[in-house]
Amino acid sequence: MTLHERVLSVLSCRYVDEVVIGAPFAITKDLIDTFNVKVVIHGTVCDPKPLATGDADPYKVPKELGIYLEIPSPRPSLKAEDIVERIIQNRRLFEERNRKKEAKEVKIARLMESNKWKRSKRSVP
Repeated sequence: MTLHERVLSVLSCRYVDEVVIGAPFAITKDLIDTFNVKVVIHGTVCDPKPLATGDADPYKVPKELGIYLEIPSPRPSLKAEDIVERIIQNRRLFEERNRKKEAKEVKIARLMESNKWKRSKRSVP
């Protein structure tokens, strides 16, 4: 998905009012005030990667303000890595399927062209 497609996908959720492109990793007081954030929600499952800000908690400010809410992830076994792997696998299948289709279409086009040529030769006196 492109960035534009991801933004539209998130915006289609009825609970989302706005999407901040290029938002900082850690949520700041300024960000909360600027966008009038009422609640910050985080799923219970996250990929085990080092935090971009060191060991600092990116949700420290929302927790201190009492607007942080952690919700159970509906599919705890589904991680971003799994989604990326599925996208790559589906793309490979798509490309292979299209290669086969293209080969068939080329074969049919060549047959049609050769038949046209044969018919045109027959019709010439």
